[in-house]
Amino acid sequence: MTGENCGGPKLHEVEPRENVGRETIARYQAQFRGAAFECLSLLEDDALDRVYCDYQDDFVSRLNVDGNYVYNFFQVKTKGKLNYQWSVNDVLGLRKRAKTCDPAKITESYVGKLLVHTIRFENSCGNVVFLTNVHLNDDLEGLRDAIQGDSDNNYYKLLLENFNDALSPEAPIEDQDIIDRIKKLQLKSNISYLNPHDDKFFSEARETIYQYSEIDLQRSECEQILNSLISLVERKSFGKLLEEIGEEDLDDIAGVSLAEMLDILSISKAAYQSLRDSGDSQAIKNASIIHRLMSKAGASERMIEFVSDCKVRWDIWFRDKRHTIPEFDLNFILEEIENNAAEWVKSGENLPILRSRIEKILSALDNEDLSTTLDRELLLGAVFSFLVRGSA
Repeated sequence: MTGENCGGPKLHEVEPRENVGRETIARYQAQFRGAAFECLSLLEDDALDRVYCDYQDDFVSRLNVDGNYVYNFFQVKTKGKLNYQWSVNDVLGLRKRAKTCDPAKITESYVGKLLVHTIRFENSCGNVVFLTNVHLNDDLEGLRDAIQGDSDNNYYKLLLENFNDALSPEAPIEDQDIIDRIKKLQLKSNISYLNPHDDKFFSEARETIYQYSEIDLQRSECEQILNSLISLVERKSFGKLLEEIGEEDLDDIAGVSLAEMLDILSISKAAYQSLRDSGDSQAIKNASIIHRLMSKAGASERMIEFVSDCKVRWDIWFRDKRHTIPEFDLNFILEEIENNAAEWVKSGENLPILRSRIEKILSALDNEDLSTTLDRELLLGAVFSFLVRGSA
């Protein structure tokens, strides 16, 4: 370009034809965040066994209830202006103070598209949830209260009256069944981690991740875990689906499982389950610490699971024996264990050295005639019980 052609407006000075791309990206980011938080619940909720990304809705959680699957459907809708308030017209297609309505408006609304799951999936539909980062206006809050049975509401009456015409015209549903279906609708507002333009997502997710990892997790480690989780959700959201797809293929392509969450958090499934079943409130953190220590030492998954099981056995032994062994002897045992555990960490956490340290503890106890009380596996568990406490 020659000099005489310069001097025109700068890029930011000309209004773009459209900003749809950036808005779409922000919408997807909020959707990924919502799905990621639901995935974290896989670690805590025994009934929740999979989260599906961008299939049937923005995301879907599957629960196993007494051998039957129940699905919760989620739509994520965000606004860039945090002072925005969703109205009944926004989410349901009903005008303010309306006496009648067009059923087609309900059909095409956010709420309508959620409620149709209650018809298509019948009893296997659990809840249908509208998630947003901003607030609801007074009229919409009134509708929400009425759905839960706390008040009378004109919009709720219109939804009841027009439910069949809007959502089930060919197979009308009885009034009580309509009420039961509408009660599955949840409107959840002011979900701060969905905000597309601030860092609340990271701060809130970091606190959640803390619950399922070692308590002294560094910021960089937390970011790595969170980025891995978001990347997993993105891959599952954009995975190519076949026209006819089986359950196993769907689980693999669009679903996030507990095993995948444990992999992100560096916890083996067997160790996680064993430690959680032990009743230890810090079980998940302990599993993560053990996994990281043993992985650093070059241990296999089988060895990590073995060590985790030994740690559980030691905890049980210690609870049972701490009041039956003379205090002097018990303190001598603990001192030997703690000193050798600390020395192993200082030496670089090598597996052969760990084995030699266990032998050294056992030899010291043998000299004091205490070896009949403990064996190598219990002492191995004791070493990691000490290391876990130190990390916490």
